Amino acid sequence: GYGLCAAFAPGGRHAVVGCKSGALEIIDTQAGTALGGMKDAHGGAVWGVALLPDGSGFVTASADKTVKFFEWRLVDVEEDEDDEGEGRRELGIAHVKTLQMAEDVLSVKVTPDGKLLSVSLLDNTLKVFFVDSLKFFLSLYGHRLPALCHDVSSDSQLLASGGADKNIRIWGLDFGDCHRSVFAHEDSVTSIAFVPKTHYLFSTGKDRLGKYWGADKFEPL
Repeated sequence: GYGLCAAFAPGGRHAVVGCKSGALEIIDTQAGTALGGMKDAHGGAVWGVALLPDGSGFVTASADKTVKFFEWRLVDVEEDEDDEGEGRRELGIAHVKTLQMAEDVLSVKVTPDGKLLSVSLLDNTLKVFFVDSLKFFLSLYGHRLPALCHDVSSDSQLLASGGADKNIRIWGLDFGDCHRSVFAHEDSVTSIAFVPKTHYLFSTGKDRLGKYWGADKFEPL
């Protein structure tokens, strides 16, 4: 299908791809082939995929206004009748639970400590939930247009969001306060990522630029 987002499974031999059709495809990266996946995973485009820190599965964000949790599973594969010997098994996925939202979900992340789930929504807000109970925790207001992307620092203390309003905002995940907002790009911010074990981050925009920032003082590096 038409891929919109992707993430590597633990070990790097497989990747999951979220598609415009709502399907999830599992790719064998060494053979370059598509495995089973799930054609009807979502009822709308899959805009984001985030791995769970414990390696058990992943979370998806979709235009069908849901966030879904999936687990990795080994599934039996039906061989052709002509084939002899034992059947083989391949990596598959199983849907575990769903978080229903009121708006299209544009991106999703799980904090590295595994405690919080964050989503950006079409109503210009970001919302934070507890992973175990899916209970609401924080709402982050400030972007004038939807946050198209966001990421969380390795220490699970900071959340950085990049919006269609060309701004990057840095939030504290203790209380949901906005530490800083800066005009970052000349067009929409399309992706953002923290450097592991630091408060440095990279951003890219539709202005065709990639930028490197320090999130504590929020200065270009």
